Amino acid sequence: MKIEIQDLLIGKSDYKNVSEDVSLATIDFNNNEYAFEGPIHIEGTLNKIEDGVVFKGNISAKVKTVCSRCLDEIVKDLNIDFEEEFKKSQDELGYKINDNYIDITKLIEDNILLNVPLKTLCSESCKGLCPVCGTNLNKSTCSCDTQTIDPRLEKLKNFFNRD
Repeated sequence: MKIEIQDLLIGKSDYKNVSEDVSLATIDFNNNEYAFEGPIHIEGTLNKIEDGVVFKGNISAKVKTVCSRCLDEIVKDLNIDFEEEFKKSQDELGYKINDNYIDITKLIEDNILLNVPLKTLCSESCKGLCPVCGTNLNKSTCSCDTQTIDPRLEKLKNFFNRD
């Protein structure tokens, strides 16, 4: 999504308020797919600086993904505060101004990826899936024997039981 900032660059204005709803497709990161339930809302203020503008604001979104343990679909609310620079010349730390416009799509994606957990869980007490039969242990139990011992270490099982 592009925002026009010509008034800021020529000095006609010192700031510009922004309040927009942005629709993004899914984002793939770290073997997880993040979809969005509804639009992503971004709100903030653009302030003029010497070589560009600073965008300070907040992103709020509902992110749909799966639990890393039980694979149930979950929705997480994200509320992200950010402060990013857009400059006329590209550098390593900021975003670039293109023809009196800034594109905030990359800013939104970057800030969401920085703030979603690497392992999303439906709850802290999630039991996950049975490693033998795949049953969701949050919803039911199974009678699988999960006490498998590595065959190389099997002889150590009776190490302390010397009689």
